[in-house]
Amino acid sequence: MAGTLAYPVGKFLFFRQNEHDEFWLPLKEIKDGITKIVKHDAFIYKKQDKIEVFNAHCTHMGCILNFYKDKKKFICPCHHSQFTIDGKKIKGPAQRDLDKITFKIKNKKLFIG
Repeated sequence: MAGTLAYPVGKFLFFRQNEHDEFWLPLKEIKDGITKIVKHDAFIYKKQDKIEVFNAHCTHMGCILNFYKDKKKFICPCHHSQFTIDGKKIKGPAQRDLDKITFKIKNKKLFIG
């Protein structure tokens, strides 16, 4: 039992990430459409030169969304809220669009964080 508790406590105390860590991705690696960034629970939406970054959590109860490329929409696996490829709510129970994440572009890289 001590070993079961030691790992998560040790990880929390000694291996926490700095809250100000930034994730970056070269712009040339971001293709038109959706790119999922697992580390930050985010989706990058790119259409030509327009880029938006969305939180991958449903705005209803926080479940991680799935993106369906063939349908071009996000669907929540928990309660089936649906969102367009650019984050607009299509169907509830979610009451609002996806949350946007701030980012910056510097030196031909997209920075999230």
